[in-house]
Amino acid sequence: MTTIEDQVWEAVVAGLLPKAVTDSLTKKDQQALADALQEWAAKCIWQRLYDVLDAEGRDDVKRYLAGKEDWAIHHKGKAFLGAIRWQEVDDWLSNPEAGLVLAVDPKHFQSQGSLRKNWKNGLNDLVAFATNLHERFPLCGVAGVISFPEWAATAADLKPMHSICLRVIPRQNVSDPYGKFEAFALAVYDSQSRLTWPFKQDDSPIMPGAAFSSMARTIYSRTLGLLPPPRG
Repeated sequence: MTTIEDQVWEAVVAGLLPKAVTDSLTKKDQQALADALQEWAAKCIWQRLYDVLDAEGRDDVKRYLAGKEDWAIHHKGKAFLGAIRWQEVDDWLSNPEAGLVLAVDPKHFQSQGSLRKNWKNGLNDLVAFATNLHERFPLCGVAGVISFPEWAATAADLKPMHSICLRVIPRQNVSDPYGKFEAFALAVYDSQSRLTWPFKQDDSPIMPGAAFSSMARTIYSRTLGLLPPPRG
C-alpha cells in the first residue's frame, strides 16, 4: 500500500538522490537534497495531522487551521533560542501563544563510509538538539530523521542502528528526559530512489509513517486538540 510518505518522497525527494554507490553529490546538490528532505517531512507530518483531526472528528480545528498562517508547518529553517543556545530548526511550527510546537531535523548520509563513520555522531547531535529545545519548550514535539541509501549499510550495520534509535523514543510526557524524542524516523531508499525498509521489524515505530503519525498525535494532544472552535 502506498503511503503519504511514499507519495511525497516520489514527488519531492526521489529526483535528487544518488542512484548508485559511485555517485557523488556536489555541495549544491547536497543542499537541494537537504531542502527536499525537510519539505518531505513537513508535508508528511501535516497530512498525518489532518488524518488525526479526521479520526477525532475535529473539522472545526481543520477550518481554524485553514485560516491561520501561524499554525503552518514551515520547512525553510529558522533559529530559535533554546535553553542553552540558539538552535537552527529545519522544520518547525511555532505559535505566538503556544510557543514552539514542532521541531524536526533530518540528516542524510550518502555513502557507506559516511554512514559508518558519522551516523552515531549525527544521532548525538540530534540528542543535543532535542535537549536544548525541550528544556525551554517542554511541550514541543521533537523528531529526528536519519536518511541513507540501502547500499550504505550491511545487515551487521542495520541491527544496532535500529536498536540504538529505538532507545531515544518515545518521550510521551513532558516530564520525560529532555534528550528523548517524541518521534524518530529512519528513511532508507533503494537504487530506484524509492523508500524501502531493510530492517526486520515490519511494525517498527521508527518507520517514517509510524514516526510521523506519532508526531501528529503529539501535536494534537498537546496543542491543537485544545483549541476552541473557530468563531463564526
